[in-house]
Amino acid sequence: MEFLKSIGRAVGEAASYLGEKNRRAAQLNRIRAVIRCQEKAAEKEYLALGRYYYHSLRDKENPVTEGHCASLDQIERALDSALDQLEKFYGSQEEAREEVTLEDVQVFDEDPTAPAEAPAPGETASPAQQPAPSTDAGAPAEGTAPRQASQAPAEEGTDLPFEG
Repeated sequence: MEFLKSIGRAVGEAASYLGEKNRRAAQLNRIRAVIRCQEKAAEKEYLALGRYYYHSLRDKENPVTEGHCASLDQIERALDSALDQLEKFYGSQEEAREEVTLEDVQVFDEDPTAPAEAPAPGETASPAQQPAPSTDAGAPAEGTAPRQASQAPAEEGTDLPFEG
């Protein structure tokens, strides 16, 4: 029984050690997060102060700061040049784009690819069943008879491996 008590104590001490270690690690992480946040805030303020100095209090007579200000001037000119080139690149692409509209789209009440029912022998086809004159570039010239496309028999192509 004493053996089990000593094992229980050892497990309890190990658990409290791990709990304390985790609490310490969490506290250190919180402190590190506060430090990072404060460093970022300070960096932001230094940048704002530097911008204010550069734009308002710049002294061209001061050799210590004028080198940095001249470097910033050069960087801004290079940045403006790169932005102009980028604008030219995207501007030329927009001019070359073709606007797509749906004005020339034909509307069909029925499926134009569906086979029309052929009239019974001796009957004439109604105007709706007659093929419309083609306006394609390959259409026959006026005065010539239009070519009739022959329909394939229904059983043609049934032995092809890719059709089900």
